[in-house]
Amino acid sequence: MTDDEIIDQIIFSFTRYNLRDIQEINNNELEFTIAEFILCSCFIDQISGFRYNTDKVGKRYQQFVKDYLPRYNADELYDDLRNKLVHNYSIGSHYRLMRRNMHRHLQEESGNIFLNLEDFIADMRDATDKYFFELRNDMNIRRNTIYWFQQHKIIR
Repeated sequence: MTDDEIIDQIIFSFTRYNLRDIQEINNNELEFTIAEFILCSCFIDQISGFRYNTDKVGKRYQQFVKDYLPRYNADELYDDLRNKLVHNYSIGSHYRLMRRNMHRHLQEESGNIFLNLEDFIADMRDATDKYFFELRNDMNIRRNTIYWFQQHKIIR
């Protein structure tokens, strides 16, 4: 595969599988709020590997949040979503997870920040679009991504 074909495949896979699955589950009548937040966090974990090309998961996850999801606290998101929710099926002390409460997204109450799923998914879409633009236009990001792709294949 050429570099451009690899980039096209990565964009296709992230869009067609990762983001689409998250959005389709969100459109379901049944509520899978926890599962969707888990998928979002896993997607940050995956895409950050391609973006930064490092096995230091905490560093890359937090850097992706800082660079592409700046409305969120990188340390808190990493701790609550990735470490506690994904790996312990629990939630930390920073966020309260919810859905269909857009007016409360990122509002603080009693020391917790409300994290509304639909807003978070929209922010993830925007972050992904920004990464795709940079991926097509920044040679360092392309190099990182292609190298990571060679080591960590994606669903095709």
